[in-house]
Amino acid sequence: MIDIHAMGDYWQPDRAERTELGELIHAAKDRRDAAATAGLEALLAAWARRLALPARGLLVAVPASPDRPNPILDDLYRRFAATAGLTAAPTVVRHRSTQRLRDLEPAARPAVAQAAGYEVLDGCAGRPIVLIDDVVLTGTTLHHVGGLLLDAGATSVIGLALARSRRGETVSPSRQ
Repeated sequence: MIDIHAMGDYWQPDRAERTELGELIHAAKDRRDAAATAGLEALLAAWARRLALPARGLLVAVPASPDRPNPILDDLYRRFAATAGLTAAPTVVRHRSTQRLRDLEPAARPAVAQAAGYEVLDGCAGRPIVLIDDVVLTGTTLHHVGGLLLDAGATSVIGLALARSRRGETVSPSRQ
């Protein structure tokens, strides 16, 4: 298990409306809105200054599905790494597309995360890893990929998510 921390919530409590953060993520990710991306970058920079991230840390982004690439988030993560004093590196690749985990019951998610064919490339052995994803539900993907990084020799893995979903019951409160 790895510790997972989220910057905030994606949904308003008890309502089917996004929070301000949820709106920014949606606009940046799904609509490729430059102003939303800039807003997210500012929020991430402020969050990076408050987090106690490891020295010599390597920022690894959970790779998008091959059928749903997201260069905007990749660029945002590289900027976050620079602000946080981390080195960004494409240390993990994903070989297969799968059904979205948000559409599955929690018990079915680990098998789907494994079926995605995540592979750790060289570069993480002996390094602390900061693993980042956009939205976390239950932490299945972050735990799966984090385990692969630890198996490949990472000294530690901290999971970060831009936002947690209402269903993300295993996510720790943000360290703000």
